[in-house]
Amino acid sequence: MCVTVFRTLAKNPGFTAIAVITLALGIGANTAIFSVVNTVLLRPLPFQEPERLVDLWHTPPQASFPGIPIFAVSPANFLDWRTRSHAFEGMSAYGFGRYTLTGTGHPEAVQMVAATSGFFSILRAQPLLGRASLEEKDSPGRDHEVVLSYKFWRSRFGGDRNVIGNTIALNNETFTLVAVMGPDFEFPISTDPDNRPQMWKPLGWTDQDRAVRDNHNYAVVARLKDGVTLQQARAELDSISNQLALQYPGDDKGWGATAIPLREDLVGDVRPALLMLLGAVALVLLIACANVTNLILAKAMSRRKEIAIRVAMGASRYRLLQQATAETVLMALIGGGLGLIWLTMACC
Repeated sequence: MCVTVFRTLAKNPGFTAIAVITLALGIGANTAIFSVVNTVLLRPLPFQEPERLVDLWHTPPQASFPGIPIFAVSPANFLDWRTRSHAFEGMSAYGFGRYTLTGTGHPEAVQMVAATSGFFSILRAQPLLGRASLEEKDSPGRDHEVVLSYKFWRSRFGGDRNVIGNTIALNNETFTLVAVMGPDFEFPISTDPDNRPQMWKPLGWTDQDRAVRDNHNYAVVARLKDGVTLQQARAELDSISNQLALQYPGDDKGWGATAIPLREDLVGDVRPALLMLLGAVALVLLIACANVTNLILAKAMSRRKEIAIRVAMGASRYRLLQQATAETVLMALIGGGLGLIWLTMACC
């Protein structure tokens, strides 16, 4: 049966090629877009109880920042939020930076995330090796420890399990390797491979840094206490912001605060665009299937004489339907395979 089907398709290379390529384009496009939608919208975030994770932001005065709904956080205001709030299990401020790694091969620019204490415990993240803790380290002189991402550990250090305790040079300063995170951990999450964190370190604010209110450079991740709703947390942040505006009118007047669920903050305005794109490529697949169906019907009409001869020779309707189905399924499999190959080559 399979040999007969292959021979039939091979006798009509033009028809077969057009049908297969049409299916390959439709299936490949749908697979590509669905993989993005699945990663961004459908797949659960890789954290324990991710529904309790939120990002905290300033809401700037619209008179000074028209049309900007959220804004980065200043160190002093973050510290006041952390001290005065009761709706959160913990919160951690973090920032980004580029460091140059030297002394272990060719120099390399690495993406570093510097965070205050509680960062890993808020995310419920456990290291693969060593200890991933920034507790009591975010102060000057105690911030020269780094945690490696799994991918960077594999690529730069060859997966050596004895790297813990070794020192490396970053921006000509010595840092100690204290942990390696597991392969599933990434935070902040980024769809851009060039912006994915490769290392984490304590933030190391000085007393002068801790007093800054008018310089907004940090993001904040927090975990809601069990039983606390998002509305309650936002109400508490509003109350604290009002207190700070009265206490520090020169820096905080008009500045509010808000909590946004982590997934919502990650997706942002992309959700409608992705869903529209998914609908569009689904429509493309339907059109492709309709075109292939028309091709198959046209081909069947041109094979009426062949089918009549088969019937005259004793072929049953079931046998003819079986062959037609086998031909269609084989073309679909080849088209799907080519679509996946095309997708793989495009991603690479």
